[in-house]
Amino acid sequence: MEGAVRRHAESVGFAAMLTLWRHKRMIVALVVLAAAAAVAFLLTAERRYTSAALVQVDFSRDDQGGGASRQQPLASLDVGALIETEARLVRSRAIVRQVAQRLASEHPKSADGRAGTASEPDERSILALMRDVTVRNDSRSYLIEIGFTANDPQRAARIANLFVEVYLKNRSEASFTASRRASEWYAAQINETRTALETAETAASEYRSTHNIVDTSSEGGVLLQQQMREVSSQIIAAGLARLNEEARLERATRAAAQGLVPPDVAALPQIQRLAESREVARRQAAELSASVGERHPQAERARLLVEETEQRLRDEVAKAVAAIAVDVSNARRVEGELDAAVRKARLALIEAKAREAELRTLQGKAESLRNRLRTLTENQVQAQALADLKPVAAQVMVPAEPIMTPSGPKKSLVLGFAIIAAAALGAGIAFLLERRDTGFRTEDEVLREIDCPCVGLVPASSGTFDSFDIVARREAMRAIAASTGLTSSQAGAKTVLVTSALPGEGKSMLVDSLALSLMEMGRSVLIIDASPCRELDCEVRPALEDMVVDPVTRHRFLEKGAGEPIPVLQRRNADLSNSLPMTKGEWIAPLSVIQRRTGLSEGGAIFARAAFGDFVREACGTYDVVIIEAPPVTLVADALILAPFADIVLQAVRWNATPKALVAETLKRLRDASVRVQGIVLTGVDFDKYQSYQGFFRALPAKKSRQYYATFD
Repeated sequence: MEGAVRRHAESVGFAAMLTLWRHKRMIVALVVLAAAAAVAFLLTAERRYTSAALVQVDFSRDDQGGGASRQQPLASLDVGALIETEARLVRSRAIVRQVAQRLASEHPKSADGRAGTASEPDERSILALMRDVTVRNDSRSYLIEIGFTANDPQRAARIANLFVEVYLKNRSEASFTASRRASEWYAAQINETRTALETAETAASEYRSTHNIVDTSSEGGVLLQQQMREVSSQIIAAGLARLNEEARLERATRAAAQGLVPPDVAALPQIQRLAESREVARRQAAELSASVGERHPQAERARLLVEETEQRLRDEVAKAVAAIAVDVSNARRVEGELDAAVRKARLALIEAKAREAELRTLQGKAESLRNRLRTLTENQVQAQALADLKPVAAQVMVPAEPIMTPSGPKKSLVLGFAIIAAAALGAGIAFLLERRDTGFRTEDEVLREIDCPCVGLVPASSGTFDSFDIVARREAMRAIAASTGLTSSQAGAKTVLVTSALPGEGKSMLVDSLALSLMEMGRSVLIIDASPCRELDCEVRPALEDMVVDPVTRHRFLEKGAGEPIPVLQRRNADLSNSLPMTKGEWIAPLSVIQRRTGLSEGGAIFARAAFGDFVREACGTYDVVIIEAPPVTLVADALILAPFADIVLQAVRWNATPKALVAETLKRLRDASVRVQGIVLTGVDFDKYQSYQGFFRALPAKKSRQYYATFD
């Protein structure tokens, strides 16, 4: 794939070079004419002189007029865009008009030498100045080059400096106007800000007095937070006390339920005494039971005393448990009161914070307006000072000076441009000429464009009728006969149909020359001229209509087998006798010619008869080759009707003349009618030009051909 692409590219490049080579005379002529015109222009053109001044732009001065609120770091700006803006200002029509007015006021004539007025220069003066002024800028520096070109170096320098002067004046006026507008804007903003500041301070004062806010510092908030922390500590202690009391109550209740003395109340004096009394009563009861027996009255009284003592102890324990329950209730109450106090303190703190925040917002707004008022006042003072000073954001680094060396026209540039433009124009014309559909130029092009082989090339007559032309045409005809198989005696008789797309394609010359060549090779030939309205050689000769309509005439003509074709051929083609002279000899086969008598309207039905087919078949039995010359396919339908009677169909195409599209259309018509065209014959070929489509040098093949033919013919 890569090799095919490379070969295609090489072929395209080679074809392009061949195109330029074929039209080299035209290209060289255009280059010579362009060079001569350029030289004449350089000799007659007026000398031009250019002077330039350098201006440095200082954007820091321009930024001062905008105040602090409008200043930006220069690094954040697109310096190239700013310099380009200044350069466009210098090139603007307004600057040029002011320069033209200055020139018109200094001289009675305008800048370009034409009459004008000091107040309003004419349009030509402005256009002349715009054409001659040049402004260049470099995005990497702050320099602008202002140049002017004129016929006089002194005038060029003066006008360039005048452009600089007008530009600086406009920049100064623009800076003054900007500073004055900034000062007015600052004054309006100061009034608005002062009114807004008074309103903000009044709102803050009223809010403070309404909510009794003494101080908005952090000390008030710290005091409230300290109080809240103390209350929080108290509620934590109350919670712990409540938990302790609840634990005591739980232990006491559990011990009382088990009939034991709770440890938390065991230390009470009354409970201790009752516990000791119970122990004493129990000992006495045990001793009495052991000494006197359990049923003794003293023992029973001792047991009753024990029970009474235990009951009194249980009652005291119950009272102690009740006291603990009261302590639990008190602890819970204290904890609830402290919790309510904490919530109240928290709400108070939140409300105080919100009021202080609102007051701080009002105070911050007033402070912001106060700072803005201070900044606006400072900027107004600065803008007013700049307006009084009228600063210029640019300065002249190098003024324009007269330069005596001409800047134009540049000889090498003009001459080189003329030569290159002429060469490009010649190449373009050459390619346009090649793009024209002027017909086929090579044999390979025929097969590639219309998918039909080229069976031969018929040389064009040079007009001198020398031996080289005669031999070249004879050999071309023999090559066509050989390529189509007409020279073989073993193949039997063949019928050849020769047609074309248009008249004047060399069809008759091809038919006659081919017939004479076959006759010289010993092949008997019959030419059937099916073209309408051709003049007969004599009135007594039978015509094609007679052969088709009258079988007797046809048989008599075919039995005779020969006629006098040369005078007929000479009348058909005046150059035939000179291009292919007859060779004397006994081996020359007979040649006969049959022509039509009628025109298109009368002879249209001749070929549709079956008798025409009989005539062709009978002629094939008498002659070795039958050549039918058919009318043009695009004009007459006779070729489509006659093609089925032919074994070989050839189409004559004028070399480098008949459009390719027309040839393709003719082939399509024939193929649509199921006619197979065996080949294309290019007629009228100029072999010198033909060689130029194959390579760069064409004289060598032609010279060798002439030497060869001169040696052996």
